[in-house]
Amino acid sequence: MLLSDKGYPSAGAGWWATFILFLFYALSFVDRQLLNLLVEPIKASLGVSDFEISLLQGFTFAVFYTIFGLGIGWLVDNRPRRPIIFIGVVLWSIAAAGCGLAARYWHLALTRIGVAVGEASLAPAAYSLMSDIFPPRRLALPMSVMGAGAPLGGALALIIGGYILGLVPHGVALPAIGHLQGWQFAFVVVGAPGLLLAPLIWTVKRPGRRGEPSEAQTRAQSTSLLHVWRFLASHRRFYTGHFLGFGLYSMIGYAMTSWLPTFLIRRHGWGLAEAGYATGALMLFVSLPGSLLMGWLVDRWYARGRHDAHLLFFAGCAIMQMLSVLAAVLVADPKLAIIFLAPQMATAGFTGVAAAALQITTPSRMRGQTSAIYLLVFNLLGIGMGPSVVAAFTDFFFHDEMRVGSSLILTYVIFAPIAAGLMLYAAPAMRRRVNEVEEKAT
Repeated sequence: MLLSDKGYPSAGAGWWATFILFLFYALSFVDRQLLNLLVEPIKASLGVSDFEISLLQGFTFAVFYTIFGLGIGWLVDNRPRRPIIFIGVVLWSIAAAGCGLAARYWHLALTRIGVAVGEASLAPAAYSLMSDIFPPRRLALPMSVMGAGAPLGGALALIIGGYILGLVPHGVALPAIGHLQGWQFAFVVVGAPGLLLAPLIWTVKRPGRRGEPSEAQTRAQSTSLLHVWRFLASHRRFYTGHFLGFGLYSMIGYAMTSWLPTFLIRRHGWGLAEAGYATGALMLFVSLPGSLLMGWLVDRWYARGRHDAHLLFFAGCAIMQMLSVLAAVLVADPKLAIIFLAPQMATAGFTGVAAAALQITTPSRMRGQTSAIYLLVFNLLGIGMGPSVVAAFTDFFFHDEMRVGSSLILTYVIFAPIAAGLMLYAAPAMRRRVNEVEEKAT
């Protein structure tokens, strides 16, 4: 694909930036999602419940991710973006490795907060950079390539974690640290590579901000959060439907990725490593190519004049996911369950398309803060509530940890149709907003 649009970077520079941001996004999900595989050993080691684990998976992470994300969003709009990404990668890598030193529940909570604060820097800065590198009609695909780091990172977390636990089932002794259990050693191993990869951000060329004279000429200007809120309020139908619709889509997705390994262990009697490999394979061979396909399809549909393609496409996917999960949970054969989960996994990679829709409709100097507000809603609903909704149904409604599959069904049946409805509600407003942007550009 050639970047022939005047003023945009070359194709080589654009796709190199995409590759580097893809690597960072994958790395962030390795560090974020390793915990999902380690539910059982952490419960046994620290003596905690499903709901307490879910707070580490979701709520604790999401609250600090979103709070710090708002401030980082302002920095993205008003300061150079590459240093923000560099500092974030270093911080979350140190914190992820620190999870492996946790000996108490609150130790693990504190290090998860560090991971959240560091990772809060990546998405707003990366989205802003990408929207200045690729033109709108070609944005969903490279955004989806970057977003494909999520299933890759999730898959690597499960595969590497399962391998490490099989390699050192009784733990390992490290110099100057002492004995670590297998789950602790897994955190140390996945946290370290980020410190080596972080400097790669300096190989990404800094693009000018679209629609503005230059970074230097606008350095003294500052876009406040009040300006952003006024803009969002003037287009509230689109932004409300987008934020909440994709937020609930995220919620059901995180519900599944957080509890699928545990479901396979409890419902079908699989071992921890076996469940990790199966879930990782689904992410690697179904979610990752699915994410790329989603971006390609939406770009093609958008280029043909369907200016609400981003929303309509995933409204349909939400309903398909609900049917996929119903079938997967209800069958008795675990192999059939994996097959029935394929449609859900194939359409799980929505983040690139959702982010592209925001960049297309939002002025350049508001993209960082708008992305941060979107990520606040997206992550409070997704990361914050997804794992805990399932755990709450399991612990407080069914009162039986073996009913985690039933909890997944309830989550999808309740929230998938609402997500679809919100996206459909926002679609006409997106069409109008895109037309406004195109008229101003001509």
